[in-house]
Amino acid sequence: MTRPSKEEQIKFNVHYTLDTDYAAFARLLQSKWRDKKGYPELKLGNFLEIEFAKTSKANYLTDNIKELITIAVANAKKDGAMISEPRIWNNLLSSQPLCFNLFGELHYDLELATTFFQNLFPTRIEKVTSIRFEYSAGRQNIEYTGDRSAFDVFVEYTNNNKKGFIGIEVKYSESLREESKENANNTFNKHQKEYTRLTTDKYFKPNALENVKQVPLSQIWRDHLLSIAHLKDYDEGFFVFLFPKENTHCQNGINEYIKHLNSENEELTGFYPRHLDDFIRTLRNIHNTEWTKELEERYLGTL
Repeated sequence: MTRPSKEEQIKFNVHYTLDTDYAAFARLLQSKWRDKKGYPELKLGNFLEIEFAKTSKANYLTDNIKELITIAVANAKKDGAMISEPRIWNNLLSSQPLCFNLFGELHYDLELATTFFQNLFPTRIEKVTSIRFEYSAGRQNIEYTGDRSAFDVFVEYTNNNKKGFIGIEVKYSESLREESKENANNTFNKHQKEYTRLTTDKYFKPNALENVKQVPLSQIWRDHLLSIAHLKDYDEGFFVFLFPKENTHCQNGINEYIKHLNSENEELTGFYPRHLDDFIRTLRNIHNTEWTKELEERYLGTL
């Protein structure tokens, strides 16, 4: 990907030298979307003015999605969900609003959700039965991973009389290096027993642990382990790591992570890396509305 010119970044108030090339592109794209809407900015162009953002919920694309995020924020403390204010309202670049904008309407329309996921995973999905956000059945429970990890999106489905799930982690502008080496090591040491128990040769090559516990693979690995832990509650399930096709940092991390799995067969490892572009365009193809049109424009750059 070619980095946006400095002149264009300055024009839209998004010149941030620490950005990767993809982050610079995505930050510019969000500022262009905000500018087109006429929304007031704060600091950088990808930030909405805080009070306006909270009142209008302008970070979200439909009334249903605005209602859903309002409920999620209200329940966050009770549920232990990791929803950070005010960025959930005013940071257009954040991947968490992207999750709600992409999957929020599907939460209310399970028939559409079923068609969507059948198109993406035709042999695995018969009927989608629920979609949840920032979800784990066992947050901080040692029967799972013991840590506070949760899936950005959690889809329950049925298939041939079996109950299954899809745990989805969504990345947008992230590079997979946001976590420090120190924090990754501290997290591993705190939950070493649970992580080691789940990192078995059923899924991983011998000695994979020493590599996958390190940045930039650590978050991919912990979420993959969380999906493996959830298999005890379901007949089947798998983990989707969703990221933009042009985000080469995520792609490089995925390529490295796969080297430590004991098979290239996704059905055996339960690890399904997928491109955000394909998800959004699949949704637009089967449900061509103002919501999906704006979703594609805002996040894929068709402005």
